[in-house]
Amino acid sequence: MNRSTTRKHRTVLTLLAAVLSATAVPMVAPSTAEAAAGGEACIVLAPNDVDPDGRGPRAPMGHSGWAFRHGITNTWTYGATEGMTGKPQATFITTGSWGQMLHNFKTRNTGTRRYLKYRCLSTPSANVGKADLAASRSAHDGYDLFRNNCLTKSVDIFHAYSPWLNSTRHLPNPRIRGISLPPNYYYNNLLPKARWSPSRNL
Repeated sequence: MNRSTTRKHRTVLTLLAAVLSATAVPMVAPSTAEAAAGGEACIVLAPNDVDPDGRGPRAPMGHSGWAFRHGITNTWTYGATEGMTGKPQATFITTGSWGQMLHNFKTRNTGTRRYLKYRCLSTPSANVGKADLAASRSAHDGYDLFRNNCLTKSVDIFHAYSPWLNSTRHLPNPRIRGISLPPNYYYNNLLPKARWSPSRNL
């Protein structure tokens, strides 16, 4: 993709984001098994990553990772698609404690690729099995910077994790007219409106 095409897409993304109006979709009631134990989902942000015009005037688009809690335990599954190759090796998925998860994100990359902050949201249900399958699919379903990227994959995993998150009142749509919003815009502007936690530094 040449620079002029990238800038054109960036301009479209900015305009679309400015007029975004989240439309709620019907919530799906969680199953009895899911409702027995709540959970928690987190989005982790590398705000200086993915900068198509380099040192140009536009701000970086940002990059996001995801994490979900195993019910009410201290075990988390977390990961991210960190490359644009579309190959499974570009996605990391692992499991650990809350502290291990935060430490892994904080230390795994350097420079502009560093993860710096996160937001979380408690959920009334947690289907770890379905979320695990969605996470595995995210490593094998390709990559497209504007349609199937780190952010859209994160949201797909959260949809599998809890039907409650299928409502855009709780988890905003990451796309408008099929085009993904920049992770930075989504994290900074849409998640607060959906009452995700205040942003915390890693």
